[in-house]
Amino acid sequence: MSKIYVSSEINNLQKVIIHTPGKELELMTPETAEEVLYDDILNLQNALDQHSQLTGVLSKVAQPFEVSVLLTEILKDPKIHDEVVFKICDKLRTPENIEELIRLEPAALAEQLITGTEIKRDTLERFLSKSQYSIHPLPNLFFTRDSAMVINRNVLIGNMATQVRTTETVLMRFLFKYHPELSCDLDYLVDTTKLNEKHATFEGGDILILREDTLVIGMSERTSPSGIDHLVENFKQEGTVKHIFVVMLPRHRAWIHLDMVFTMIDIDKAVVFPDLINERNAVDVIHINITDPARPTFKRHDYLLEALKTVDIKLNPVYCGGQNPLTQQREQWQSGANFFTIGPGKIIGYGMNYHTYEELGKAGIPRVEADDVLNGKVDLKKLDKYAVAMRGNELTRGGGGCRCMTLPVLRDA
Repeated sequence: MSKIYVSSEINNLQKVIIHTPGKELELMTPETAEEVLYDDILNLQNALDQHSQLTGVLSKVAQPFEVSVLLTEILKDPKIHDEVVFKICDKLRTPENIEELIRLEPAALAEQLITGTEIKRDTLERFLSKSQYSIHPLPNLFFTRDSAMVINRNVLIGNMATQVRTTETVLMRFLFKYHPELSCDLDYLVDTTKLNEKHATFEGGDILILREDTLVIGMSERTSPSGIDHLVENFKQEGTVKHIFVVMLPRHRAWIHLDMVFTMIDIDKAVVFPDLINERNAVDVIHINITDPARPTFKRHDYLLEALKTVDIKLNPVYCGGQNPLTQQREQWQSGANFFTIGPGKIIGYGMNYHTYEELGKAGIPRVEADDVLNGKVDLKKLDKYAVAMRGNELTRGGGGCRCMTLPVLRDA
């Protein structure tokens, strides 16, 4: 049995990678927040309290793996330990850090790769540098979705749009290459740590698997046209993916990735931000048909849900924020469309988005409080459908929701 396999957003979850936020969040200041893609600084204790609800709920239904634990385990092999150090220092062009990092024990190295390495002020260039770090902390690491993706039986290592997230992709590459819970006899579909494709960017928040042969990809400020072309060429060779629907998102901080405005939650349902997903001509949608890899075709559609019907995928929209345009905008900003699907009609999201949860209830997916799941009042395995509501007012300030914070690596077929 394969250790990795994800052929849909909604198939029953077995294994998922998460990262509990740590000291790296406390290394941000108001001045450096923008440098690491944040609009504000987060309170670590509040973030930990809320993230523990996500971890606790997932532990009830699947097997969550922590990035720091996985990383520490592979670093116990001396060869892998040194290979990781050399690869990161080479990728980030910081050879001056090799000697210090090589000497660290596995757990200490894992922690420092996540919390960063301060710049050495031993040359004029580094003395004058405005940056405090030569290897940046990774406050975005708890958004594990972006730096790697499992599509069917293949792993894609993301090509991040910003340099500060490069280390995340290198770490994910090594986890999938070496950890026994993740590694198997596979060839990477795309391993961008080996490439120098600065313009061909793509991140996991923009890539949704609706069916084994059908993907939806957001063309956003993080995923470029050339990045999508790069993926298409690889999917042609891979042979399973036949249809790619590209949603051309406007550049806006509120929807940096497609999964901030669209997530599939059941066989026939998706939570959508209607302004972009359910309005004709709001955004362009391009269907790339690679059924014949030698002759791909491109066709424009008015809006996504209509386009998907051409491949027999019929999704009923559940409006993020309910029926009021004001609450739709407010709850979309609070990651109200960003749900993680545990199984068909079984989801988890931020409970503060009350109007969205009311719409889910009307659609037959009742609200369940995360606290009730964790204290044993509710047994998720006995429920056919549910929408777990966890706390998220601190986490959402980082710019993402439950789908952003989860990297599924194994689902049922």
